[in-house]
Order: sequence, then structure tokens, then C-alpha cells
Amino acid sequence: MVASVVGPHLGTSAGHRATRHRLAYDAGVSIDGRVRRAIGWLAAAATLAGCAARETPALDPDSVPEAFARSTAALMWPGATRAYQVTPAGDLYNGEWRVVVRAAANGVEADSPRVVAFRERWRPGARWTRRSGDVRWDFDALALPESAPRDSGLLVSLVAHATNTGSSPAEATLELALAPPEADPIFVAFDAPERPAPARWGRGGSGDTVNAWSDVTAEGERLAVRWPLAPGGSRELRVLLPAYPTAAGVLARAARRPHRAWVEESDRFWDRELATGARFELGDPELQDALRAARVLLLSCRERRGTRWVPIGGPFQYRDVWLRDGARAAAALAIAGHTTIARELAGGLAEFQWPNGAFISQRGQLDGNGQALWAFEQTLLRPVADDSVARFADAASRSWAWVEWQRGFGRLSGWPFGVMMPYGDPRDGELVRAQLVGNDAWALAGYRAAERLLRAAGRASQADSVAAARAIYAADFASLLGRTGSRDVPPSWQNVGRDWGNLAVGWPCAALPPDHPRLHRLADRVWAEAGGAGLVTYGHRDSVHDYVGADLAVWGWLAGRRAEADSVLAATLHWRNGSGAGCELFSRSARDFGRNLPPHPTTAAAIIAMVRHALIYDDDDTLRLTIGARDAWWRGAALRQAPTRWGTLDLELRQEGDAAHWTWSPVPVWTELTLPAGRAWVAPLPAPLLPGRRPDRVLAPPGTRDARVALR
Repeated sequence: MVASVVGPHLGTSAGHRATRHRLAYDAGVSIDGRVRRAIGWLAAAATLAGCAARETPALDPDSVPEAFARSTAALMWPGATRAYQVTPAGDLYNGEWRVVVRAAANGVEADSPRVVAFRERWRPGARWTRRSGDVRWDFDALALPESAPRDSGLLVSLVAHATNTGSSPAEATLELALAPPEADPIFVAFDAPERPAPARWGRGGSGDTVNAWSDVTAEGERLAVRWPLAPGGSRELRVLLPAYPTAAGVLARAARRPHRAWVEESDRFWDRELATGARFELGDPELQDALRAARVLLLSCRERRGTRWVPIGGPFQYRDVWLRDGARAAAALAIAGHTTIARELAGGLAEFQWPNGAFISQRGQLDGNGQALWAFEQTLLRPVADDSVARFADAASRSWAWVEWQRGFGRLSGWPFGVMMPYGDPRDGELVRAQLVGNDAWALAGYRAAERLLRAAGRASQADSVAAARAIYAADFASLLGRTGSRDVPPSWQNVGRDWGNLAVGWPCAALPPDHPRLHRLADRVWAEAGGAGLVTYGHRDSVHDYVGADLAVWGWLAGRRAEADSVLAATLHWRNGSGAGCELFSRSARDFGRNLPPHPTTAAAIIAMVRHALIYDDDDTLRLTIGARDAWWRGAALRQAPTRWGTLDLELRQEGDAAHWTWSPVPVWTELTLPAGRAWVAPLPAPLLPGRRPDRVLAPPGTRDARVALR
């Protein structure tokens, strides 16, 4: 998925600040800093508006790294069908109505937040700071799911805290106004009514359906308070925001639990969820938090469709199912150890098979056929074949037959490119109507996946047929590249369009072997166009695409281009926001994502795939360890409980002086060990190790569990 136009979009929706509204005042007592510290033990019980003690742990959001010029975050939950966006202006929006937050002190309007951050840059729950003169406004918003039967909704607890940091008294005013979407919204909730009723506040425990709740009396769609603040004094307001209009009584009951309890419940949930997966112990807190953020995002971006779970393309403008993205999400969760959830998502993707056998989720996107099969194989065969593999093998067999029919029909035309997938217009990244090389690369990945699924289902004869057909298809693929006029791997067989699916030819599609010269020239070209290895450009040198270049990183490690591959990982880690999320497309010079809002789950999937495969690569018949291990990891790192094709595996690595040491769970296949960057092995190799295909690689026979290699 990609927006076709990218450029600066630096507006902050500040026009509302020019309009003044009559405020309803909430009288209260300002408490200075000394008294506030003295009664801090009461914080856990503070639930009503105007309480002076803060309920949440301290965090300076502005200290959290933010790659983009505008900061934003998503308040979401697994299974919820809506999410709240914290906008760059510091407002909130759920696709049906906005909560416009106007804060001021002594007549000075608060600025927009610099960073909207998650704690540890991954724990869900957004915090941001705004300032109006000496008054600092701290906001904390957290989402939790509604209780059954409304388990597809969510509730947001929002706390606004004003502190006078100056030496003179200040008068702070805060208004939260419910408003419809902007005139040209970036996204609208798919189930929002065409003509919604005016949004309104609720108070107390009535059965009235409301859009927001507070203990403070509101006037119409506006809730407002005025607080006199002594030097060091502070005041706090808490409100609840449902994703859908909800009975005030339901919100009142939810508000009985203090905000801190919501934070603790969320933390417990996510700690449990992440504990079920693989454990990355890399000695790199930033990278480990990036992996946590990626897993949280992928686990959150899923919905139920009937009895099935499906991965969605994002919480906002991409709230739909794309096989292009869903396959990546399911595969990333599988290799990260979230096996059950990954298989549930694969089951959801299976619903996109058409009567003719093809898998298509979006018009013209024929690559979805191979991507679906690849997702099935990635999720169902690690760490052991799932009991349902026979059903998916049937689906894969029908899909393979459809592609073979397409190839046979095209062969009758006598046209050289007739044996490739037909013309299509995906209305997406390639921006062209043509025969896309990526469609055939993914079809080849689908053939390989179908063969593996059939073998796991005990259907060896049919698997052999698929393997033989794949060999013919792969030969056609390699041969016809010479007819395109391209020196590398073009986007389409007509040599037109933008780079997209062709970047997946080396990995994960394996349509060409890693050392193929065309793949090296492809990487050289796209990295040169971007001004160096790292992220790739999209149509214009200033327009940078995030996840689409990550496939080149894994290919680069397999092909021995370690420095360039690592630069892709480094760039992907850099271009993340304060909640640890990346986006899809952005302007490098303006550091702006335009209307293509983060977070994007496929970028999260790319981070997981790069780190996991840098340590453990199991996509062929050899277990490959540490093909992209960074220098810092060699000081001592581990990946534990990692699902592989040969069972659950633990890996430890360390460099001690001039020796590299690996310990791993034994497997029944050969293991290739890659040495630290820039090092080669010293002869003689200790038995039973053998030289590898490159000076920095050695081979260990099946059953080996430990190796130590002298380095030079």
C-alpha cells in the first residue's frame, strides 16, 4: 500500500486557536508543590476531575526520539474496530468525531506537542506535553477494550495535568470540544454514519448515549475548566472517550478505576503477550524496545471478521485487509514466536481465495496469490506442522493449478512473456498497468510454499509435481529477464513502472539465487538512487519508502553485502516516531509523512524480519546463524524460544578476544555460521567444522550444538 503523492504537510490544525469560546468554570483550590508531595500517597485513589496528585509515572515525552517533523500516535487494541489518533496538534480523533483540546494560561495559547511518546517507546499509552508560558500541560491517554459483548470497541482514559512552573500565580484554562471530522479528513471510520448526531458529553451514570464522559459539567459539546494556579501548583482533569457512542453509565463505571490502574492493566497484558513469544537478548535496549514496539503494533492491528481474525493494514487510513501486508504481518509474528496468533491470521487470509483458486484481496494485486501461500507456509510449519496443514495444502494446490492454467493459456499465444502472469493494474506501489515482475516472483514463492505444505500433509507425489513445475517457471523467469532490456530486475516485464515487487525477487521470493548478478545490480541501482544504501526512494529522491527496501537487507546478508544490509536496518530503526512506529512513505528533506499516517504494520514486520533473520535464517535447507549479527551483539547476545523449521531453537553468540563462540539447539540439517564482520577463520578449523562458501563462513554438520572458531 502506498499513497501516490508525498510531500510536506505541515499544518497543525491551529485555526481553532483563533476562536474564543465562553468557558464554564470549575472552581477549585490550587495546591502548591510542597503540599502536593505530602499527599502523594493519595494518588492511586484520585479519580475525579480536579484532583491535585498525579496518577501516572513521570515521563518527559520531549526526551524521546522522534524522527518526523510532526508527531502522532495511535491508541488501539487487538480486536477493536476503531482507534484514536493523537494528532500533531494534540487533539484526538477516532474517524467519527474529534476531541479538540484548547489549553491556555494567562491568555497564552498552548503550543502543539513536540513529541507524542509511549513509555519506553513501546508501551501503549500516549503522553505529550504542551506549554503556555510558565504553565506546562501534561497529557496522558491510554486505551483499554470495552467489556463483552462490546469487545470490538475501546475506551480511552485521558488525563490533562496543568503545572505552574513559574514564580507568579497563573490562571489556566482548558477546553475539550467535541467536533465533527475536518473538511478533508485523512481517514473516516468505515462504520461512521453518513449523518451522525451532534456529539455530546455525559456526566453521571445515566443511560443516555454520549461521545465523552467527565464528572465536570459540560455545556453542549464543550467541557471547560478554569484553574487558578499558585507557583508550583497543579490541577488535573480526567475524561473518558469511547470509540463508539456509549451509555454514560457504562463510562461512569469504567471511571471508578483510577487512571493508574488502567496503565497497570495495560502493562500486565502486554508483558504477558510479549512473554509468549521469542526472547531477543541483544544487549541493545533501543533495538529491543523497537522489537517490542513492532510486536505490539502487529498484535494490535488485527480484527475479527466473523469467526476469523484478519490482519489490517493500519489503524487509520489503511483499515482494510491487503494480502501484501497481511502476509508480512503473519509471517513476522510467526518468526517472533507468536505462533497461535500468526496461524489465526493465516486462517483469516485463507478466506480471500476465489472460486478459481486465486488469492486476491485488492483489485489488480495478483501478487497476493503467492503471498497468501507464503504466509501459510511461514506460519503453519514452524516449529512443527500444524494439525490444519492438510486444509491449507488443499488451498495451495488449487492456487498452484490456477497459476499453471494462466501460464498454459499464455503459452498458447506464442508471445514470449505470455508464460508470465497477465497484465494488471494494482493501483498501488508500482503505479503502472503492466505484467509485473513481482507477481511472478511471488508466484514462485507460492509454488515453493505449496510444495512444502503438500509434503507436510503427506502428499509427496503432488509436491514433486509442484517442484518440477517451479523449476520450469524459475527457468522461464531467469531467461525472460534477458528480453526486458534491463541490466538488473525491472519492475515489469515491459520495463516500466516503479520498483516494488521486484525488490522481493532475491528475498523472500528466492526467484533468483542470492549471488545472481542481476540482484547485485538491482541493489546497486536502487541504493544509488537513494544516495547510498539504506531506505529506497519512491519516484523522487526526496520521497523515501520505508519497508519496501527491507527485503534487500535480508538478501544483502545472504549475498555477503553486510554493511549495506545493516544500513537498511539502521535507517529503519531511525525513521520511527515517539511511539516506536514507522510509516510507509515520507519526505526526507521535510521529515514529513504527508497524509500517509503512521503507524504502518508492514514496517514493524520488516524490523522483526531483519533482526530475526540476521540471527537465525531458516528459509532454505540449511540453518544459517548470525548472517547479519551486529558488532555489539558479539559482546554477548541470545535469541531464545525461536520457532524454526526444525523445532524451537535457542541461540547464544559471543566473541572472546580472537575467537567467536556459538551455542545453539541441535538440528538435523547442516548449519552455516557467519563470523563477525571483517573477520575470517584461522586454519585449521576444529572438527567437525568445515570451510563455508565464503571466508567468513563455516559449516557445522547435523546435530552440532556448539562451535568455537579462531579469527583473523
